[in-house]
Amino acid sequence: MNPEIDKKQHIIRGYENIDRKQWASFVEGHPNGTIFQTPEYYEIHNNVPGFQPYALAICDNLKQITGVMVIIIHQVYSGMIGRFTARAIIAGGPLVKDNDAELVRFILKEYLADKKVRVIYSQFRNLFELGGMKKGFEAIGAKYEDHLNILIDLTKSEDDLWKGVKSRKRNNIRQAQRKGLLVRRLTTNKEAEAAYPILQEVYKRAKLPLADKSLFMNAFNLMYSSEMLRIYGTFFQDELAGIMYIFSYNGRFYDWYAGSLKQYYQFNPNDILPWEIFKIAQTEKIQLFDFGGAGKPDVPYGVRNYKIQFGGELVNYGRYELPHNRVTFFIMRIAFKAWQFLH
Repeated sequence: MNPEIDKKQHIIRGYENIDRKQWASFVEGHPNGTIFQTPEYYEIHNNVPGFQPYALAICDNLKQITGVMVIIIHQVYSGMIGRFTARAIIAGGPLVKDNDAELVRFILKEYLADKKVRVIYSQFRNLFELGGMKKGFEAIGAKYEDHLNILIDLTKSEDDLWKGVKSRKRNNIRQAQRKGLLVRRLTTNKEAEAAYPILQEVYKRAKLPLADKSLFMNAFNLMYSSEMLRIYGTFFQDELAGIMYIFSYNGRFYDWYAGSLKQYYQFNPNDILPWEIFKIAQTEKIQLFDFGGAGKPDVPYGVRNYKIQFGGELVNYGRYELPHNRVTFFIMRIAFKAWQFLH
């Protein structure tokens, strides 16, 4: 540990106390900056049932930001029982100047001391190779777990991208095209409203809790004009069959939420949609498509099996988890399994 760090760095707690312009500039200029550390990502979670966004920043003696962390506190249930389902998700983890492990340690230490963060556990979802930054997590006792992600290199030619798609998936895409499925961006508030019921059906089938509609409408209303959010739909005879919510930031597309109606499965909407988005992204000089989580390497996972059919590279940046109350954490995991069974 470097005690000088504690003397030279100062913590800033709460969104309203952080210079928004400097915050946005810090994330945009950082080589590992992602949309999940931006002020906009914080803002879309405001006033959404079940979510409480929180932010921390550190600055040096010259009042320049040297680190930021966006914490999304999520409760599946409200009221007293909600306290036993509260978890903190930190996508991309803390973002610090020069990826300095001591700055990571400093902001994590201040995070753990923050009385406003009342959760059962914290999960840090790494989106890049941490290298020496791992020492900062180890210093607070966080446990590392392998976790995969899939990245599609969009700097390749369209022909090379197509060759990377598995043959069965290519056949499905061709069939969707022959059956007349079209993919385009949803542009109106009415279309954005129509996308949410599709997610509801998908998550009900999967027996997973889904965020309130206000999260998705917040994202559309706050991010559409800046093109940080895109919603793409696949249509069959003018009927919306499937959707994919995409974050766009610093030359990268992020798969946020996606799904299609079961009644249209025979037309392969889940196959044509990513492929057409790859092509759209290429026309906009987007360099990378982040397909999102692909589960643990040693655990079978249908979502990973689906995504890897489009080619791309499996990367293992892993995650860190930190239970704040181990007994309650254990009970919470059992309770979630019971919830899935009952639903």
